[in-house]
Amino acid sequence: LEAWLVDSIFPAWLGTEWDYNGTTQTPGEGQIACGYFVTTCLRDVGFNLSRIRMAQQPAELVINALSPRALRQRWSGTSIDQFVSDMLRMGPGIYIVGLDYHVGFLVVDGDRVDFWHSSFLFPAMVIRESALQSPILTTSQYRVIGRIAPNETLVRKWLRGERVGD
Repeated sequence: LEAWLVDSIFPAWLGTEWDYNGTTQTPGEGQIACGYFVTTCLRDVGFNLSRIRMAQQPAELVINALSPRALRQRWSGTSIDQFVSDMLRMGPGIYIVGLDYHVGFLVVDGDRVDFWHSSFLFPAMVIRESALQSPILTTSQYRVIGRIAPNETLVRKWLRGERVGD
């Protein structure tokens, strides 16, 4: 699941244009908003979910639906350095991150935290950037994360094709 997302699904979307109302289902064609990027990636890796309804929800509700309380955490008014340090301590994996007005994925791998998202800032497209260097992640006053992999409960639902996020 993790390798499929990081090595195939996320990279396919790189360069796809962002638009607040973007709902494309095809990487590289049309535009995609941040919530639709998240839910479309999850759907395309095989999660059984309501792509549209989930994309339109606040990020924290999506995170709560996918990650048990033990795999969620919130920060408010925390520096980006502290946030990234905390993420590294949480360990390798893929997380959904909800911000003041944005949502995307964080990939923690070794000593690196990457932010994959459909960015509304220039160049206004799906990008991968260092969490420490991301203007959106750095300036957000509120950050909430939920681990989606490894996440035994979610992976079990994925393998069984059970509905998630309802």
